[in-house]
Amino acid sequence: MRNLLAALVLGGTALLPARADAVDIQLLAINDFHSGFPSSFGMTPSGPVEAGGAEYLAAHLDRLQKENPDGTLRLSAGDNISSSTLNATAIHDEAAIEALSKMRLDASSLGNHEFDEGLTELRRMEKGGCHPIDGCALPGFKGASFPYLGANVVDTTTGKPAFAPYIVKELKGVKVGVIGLDYKNALREAPGPTTPLDIKDEAETANAYVAELKAKGVRTIVVLIHQGGGQSGGGLPNQCNNLSGAIKDIVAKLDPEVDAVISGHTHNPYICTINGIPVTQTSGHTRELTRIKLTIDPATGNPTSSAAENITVTHDIKPDAEIAALRRKADEIGQRLLDRPVGLLSRDLTQVRNTAGESTIGHALADARLFATSPADKGGAQIAIQPPYGGGIAGDLLVQPYGNNMPNLVTHGQALRVQPFSNMLVTMTLTGTQVERLLEQQWCGQGTARVLGVSKGLTYTYDNAKPACDKIDPATIKLNGAVVDPAGKYRLTANSFIANGGDGFSVLTEGTERVEKVRDIEAFESYIRANTPLQVPALGRISRLN
Repeated sequence: MRNLLAALVLGGTALLPARADAVDIQLLAINDFHSGFPSSFGMTPSGPVEAGGAEYLAAHLDRLQKENPDGTLRLSAGDNISSSTLNATAIHDEAAIEALSKMRLDASSLGNHEFDEGLTELRRMEKGGCHPIDGCALPGFKGASFPYLGANVVDTTTGKPAFAPYIVKELKGVKVGVIGLDYKNALREAPGPTTPLDIKDEAETANAYVAELKAKGVRTIVVLIHQGGGQSGGGLPNQCNNLSGAIKDIVAKLDPEVDAVISGHTHNPYICTINGIPVTQTSGHTRELTRIKLTIDPATGNPTSSAAENITVTHDIKPDAEIAALRRKADEIGQRLLDRPVGLLSRDLTQVRNTAGESTIGHALADARLFATSPADKGGAQIAIQPPYGGGIAGDLLVQPYGNNMPNLVTHGQALRVQPFSNMLVTMTLTGTQVERLLEQQWCGQGTARVLGVSKGLTYTYDNAKPACDKIDPATIKLNGAVVDPAGKYRLTANSFIANGGDGFSVLTEGTERVEKVRDIEAFESYIRANTPLQVPALGRISRLN
C-alpha cells in the first residue's frame, strides 16, 4: 500500500525523499504473448519502428534485469499461447512455453486462450508430456517452469482454486505477493472443454487474497489480470487518454493495498493510474514490455512511490541466440507438419454465398462435423451446423493453380487455414422446437444475419420479408425428407463457441446429453481422407422466399 503520509507521488516521482535504506524493485511484464516469435512493429512518439519477436524480448528482459539483478520479477498477464501463426498452432504452442521458460518468467495469470484446447491440454502446457494425438513436436517437452495463477478459477467439485491463486517472492528482504486472475467470461468463450471449472468475480476474489496476503505479512501486492481496456482514439503506449473498459471498474473496487495492476486481453497499450494504483498493458505480441519500479519502505513493507513505462522491444540489440535457435527449430518442425498431406479436393470450396446465404465451404464443413460425430461413441449426431463467424470459417479451400505437381492436394496447413480455431465439437439433444429456434436465431437478435452451414439431409425455407424471429415456417424444416417433429428429440453437433451461446445462439445452451470428443480440424481432415477426392456439396439445402 502506498503510504501517502510518508510520500506523495506525482507522475511517478516521490515528492518526499525516500528513506536511505529504501528498497527498489522492478516488475518486468508482458501480456498476450500469443506464441510471439514473429517480428512486428512498435509505435513510438516518432512513428512505427520494427519491433517484437521473442528473441528480442528475451534480450531486452536481460538488459533491464542488469539494472536491478536481485530485485526483479518477470511476469505475464496471460494469453501466452494460441491465436498465433499456423506454425505455432501445428505444434500446439510447445515452443512458446519453452521460450517463456527460457526467459525465466516468474509467474503468469491465466488468459482465455490458455483454454483454447481445453483444460487437459492446459495441464500439459503446465506439466509437460506429449499431445495425445499428435505426440511431442519438441522432444522432451517439459512444460512451463513458471506457475500459472488463477485465483478466481475454481473447481466446482471442490469449491477450491483449480490453480495456485498467488505466489510470494522475497526480493532484497521484502516480500512481494503476486495474485493472478482471469476475466470472468473466459471459460464461456473457451473452445475446449473446461469442465468442472468456473470463474468468480475478479475484484471480490482479488480482495479476498489481498486479505490473506496481509495476514501473512505481505504488504507489497501485485495483481496480474487478463482483462483490460483502451484509450480513447488510440493513444501511444505510455499515454492514458480517457481509459475505458472493464479494467477501470475492476481496479476501482480493489483493496488499496494493491500496489500495481498488470492487465491484458484487449491488446491496447496504456500507462494509467486508478485510485492511486498504476495500471498497465502493452499491445501484446511482444511489441512492448512493461517496467514498473517500486520503492519500498523496508520497515513497513509498503511501497512509497512507483513509476511505470512501456518499453518498445526494438531491434537495436543483439537477439538472444538460444531463443532465436528455438524459433528456427519450431518453424522447421511446424512447416513439416503443415506440409503433411491429407487428401484431394475435386473443386474449390469457397465462402461465396448464394441469395439464400449458402456457401459450399459452409455445407462441406457441416457435413464433416456430421461425419465425425454421427457414430454412437462420438455423439450419435443426426444434424450438424457450421457458423460463418465465431469459431467458424477462416478461409477458402482452393485447388492450387501453380507450384504443386498435385494442384488438388489438401495439406494439413491448408485445412488448418480453414479451421484454425481449435474448437471442440459438442453433440447435444434438442427438441424439434429448439431446432426451429436455433434456425430463427440466425436473424433473431443479430445485427447481421448469420446463416449457418447445415449438414446434408437438413432442409428448410425462410421468408426474408417476414420479421426477425419469425422467418421460418416449421413445416418446411425437414430431416431426410421428414418434417421435424416439434416434440421429437434430435442429436445436433455445433462447435463449442456457439454451443456455449456464442454469437447469439443462446438456445444451444439448453441442449442436453452433451458429448465432446472430436475437434473441428480432426473432423474436417477425417472427412477429407474418407471422401477423397472431396466433392463440392450442392447448394439448395436452404431456400429463400422474397
